[in-house]
Amino acid sequence: MDYTALAQRHAIAIIAIVLFVVPAIAAGAWVWATRHRRASAAAIAVAAGVPVVAGAAVFIAIATRIAHGTAFSSADQRLLDAVRDGTPAFVARWFAALTHLGDPWFLTLLCALMCAALVLTRRFGLAVYFAAVTSAGGLLNHALKAMMRRGRPTGATVPLPESFAFPSGHTFGSIVCYGMCAYVLLRFAPTRRDPLIIALACFIVLAIGTSRVVIGVHFPGDVIGGFASGGAWLAACIGVAEIDRRRSHTLSE
Repeated sequence: MDYTALAQRHAIAIIAIVLFVVPAIAAGAWVWATRHRRASAAAIAVAAGVPVVAGAAVFIAIATRIAHGTAFSSADQRLLDAVRDGTPAFVARWFAALTHLGDPWFLTLLCALMCAALVLTRRFGLAVYFAAVTSAGGLLNHALKAMMRRGRPTGATVPLPESFAFPSGHTFGSIVCYGMCAYVLLRFAPTRRDPLIIALACFIVLAIGTSRVVIGVHFPGDVIGGFASGGAWLAACIGVAEIDRRRSHTLSE
């Protein structure tokens, strides 16, 4: 099967599935999971460990392919070209604007506002932890980029960033920042809003990741690597927070 031709022919359908079906599934899964809200610390550790291990495995698999030669990068470039060529111009312009929701300055501002809100509501421990998770996540992404030193793709519709490509910083930063914001809201917002919070966070993160491919500044592998590494970091940090909350209530409401 020619995956590049399939991606070009059905680019809009694939994007729609990613942006709308996946968040709906995630929200439904959360509703199902809330039946086990009183899970033990051991169960939380297992639940957090699964995405950590899966994310690390995906990241290592892609990193290994990148390090072992140009075949993977060539396939990545062809897939990027197919998605970009199959995306209508007005959709590409929408993604070019939406991608700024993952810009470092915007994520920094969002995290600062969330930390300020936590401080004002006297949730100091959670504010410190939120700042530590997001800041350390940014450093981790920079370290991974420096380790891989992967160049950017060709044919971008916007100026290329000067940083290395793998893993995508916008994707990594977005999943950590918006994921932690969703975690805070899930802890303090009314339960009936949980599915909306989950679906909205997933939509924003997936839209930012998709935008990086559509505008041509990242290979698909960069974005998947960003989701994998950022998701693993997020899962590990939320798992630690939840285990600590159940054992010592250091980050309790």
